[in-house]
Amino acid sequence: MTAERVTIAAGGIIWRTSTDTSTTSSIEVLMIHRPTYDDWTFPKGKIDPGETLQQTAVREIAEETGLRVRLGHPLQRVTYQVSAGTKHVSYWCARQLPGDEATFTPNREVDAIRWVGVVEAAEQLSYGYDRDLLGEFVELAVRGAHRTRTLVVLRHGKALARGAFDGPDLERPLAAAGTVRAHDLVPLLSAYGVRRVVSSPAVRCVGTLAPYVDLLESDVQLLDALSEDTGRRRAGDVVHDLMGRKKPAALCSHGPTLPWVLEAAGTAAVDLAPGEGVVVHHRKGLVLHTESLRLNTRT
Repeated sequence: MTAERVTIAAGGIIWRTSTDTSTTSSIEVLMIHRPTYDDWTFPKGKIDPGETLQQTAVREIAEETGLRVRLGHPLQRVTYQVSAGTKHVSYWCARQLPGDEATFTPNREVDAIRWVGVVEAAEQLSYGYDRDLLGEFVELAVRGAHRTRTLVVLRHGKALARGAFDGPDLERPLAAAGTVRAHDLVPLLSAYGVRRVVSSPAVRCVGTLAPYVDLLESDVQLLDALSEDTGRRRAGDVVHDLMGRKKPAALCSHGPTLPWVLEAAGTAAVDLAPGEGVVVHHRKGLVLHTESLRLNTRT
């Protein structure tokens, strides 16, 4: 008996504040038209080898709409049958990056895109699962939960063992596996649009964020309050400051310090392995959703 084929994909509902004064809808979402199927749907596509679902979502959105986006609050995973088997699609709320210029060009896969109000979208979407997904988005929007800020909390990547490094612990660097993980984090942090990066001064923490900071062509802010010998209040002050700002942010700290960081962020304690993290989606001081960034994120 042949095993059922499972296809993994990702995409998003891209939204913006409505600019159409003739409609009662305060929010518009972006739909795409695919000539092959003559349907209206949301942008999505299959995962490529080595990608994370988040990376797939932003890449497919860019390829199908010409927009560069950042991910926000996750939406439900949609499962449906296709001719080849079963398809699982993970979705996020998504917003166009500030200053991004749309460059959509009609092609064989997507020949039109359209911004429409949510009521009109519900009428025009071709599939029931897309209408259900839109319904979930609308429920979030009613609570303002579609408009979240993002904080990514990371534990530094795997470092050289303490006994294998002849020098101050603060200068103990990443091991080879930690360096690989640091590069793997780049598309993940980019998918969430992280613009501010803070870290413990420890070399292993700074190294975990270094490849992403190089991509930003920016600097990492070093804070003793995120070090191993900090205290609950000092670590909490950093978190409260980051969560009070609009820019998506990421911080990197140590295993002993992270319980205080997560406590200040308003999330449950999580046992993170080196290189793992938690994405906190929050609004007005309330945590609305969290995502785990595990080492086996590629699924």
